[in-house]
Amino acid sequence: MRIIWALVSCLILCGFSEAHGSGEKNRIFKDSRPLPEFSLLDQHRKTYDLDRLKGRWALIFIGFTSCPDVCPVTLMKLEAVRAELGLQFSPSRIPEIVFLAVDPQRDAPVLAEYLAHFHPDNVGITGPTEQIDTLVSGIGGFYRLGKPGRGSAHYDVTHTAAIAVVNPKAELVAEISQPLDVQEVSEFLTHLIRRGKRP
Repeated sequence: MRIIWALVSCLILCGFSEAHGSGEKNRIFKDSRPLPEFSLLDQHRKTYDLDRLKGRWALIFIGFTSCPDVCPVTLMKLEAVRAELGLQFSPSRIPEIVFLAVDPQRDAPVLAEYLAHFHPDNVGITGPTEQIDTLVSGIGGFYRLGKPGRGSAHYDVTHTAAIAVVNPKAELVAEISQPLDVQEVSEFLTHLIRRGKRP
């Protein structure tokens, strides 16, 4: 049953993400949108706020550590994107991958271990719900925690799967929709980074 629900969730999330993008696979916003002030903790329990987003590009996406499919697949594909961008840019110009974990009760204790399965430079952030909500709203995202079933502690988390692209001024400038095509996303980000905003 959980596998069926996971597949249904993936279809719903990917469909929602594409609809949110107005039919465009990857889109650049007409106007840059400054992100709001927020304060969360990374997987090493260090403060992660607006200042840490400044100075380099970042890719932020919403997820949770017990996600069975969308989140790990996204992290793996972004790893491939990172490798492609490494052929074009110096390490300081490659976007930081930021995993915004929206289920802090379950995510916080295992966030470092979870991200260690992917890439050591990935950043995972979580914290108080109101701070999570502030950043989620700032990147135009959505999530909802489910309720545990009777006699079970398990619950699912519904969330948008689109990836927010943030420039070195901590402004939201673009969105990448699911499902990810590594080559397509790499080319999109290459043009975006080289020209500052528009490909």
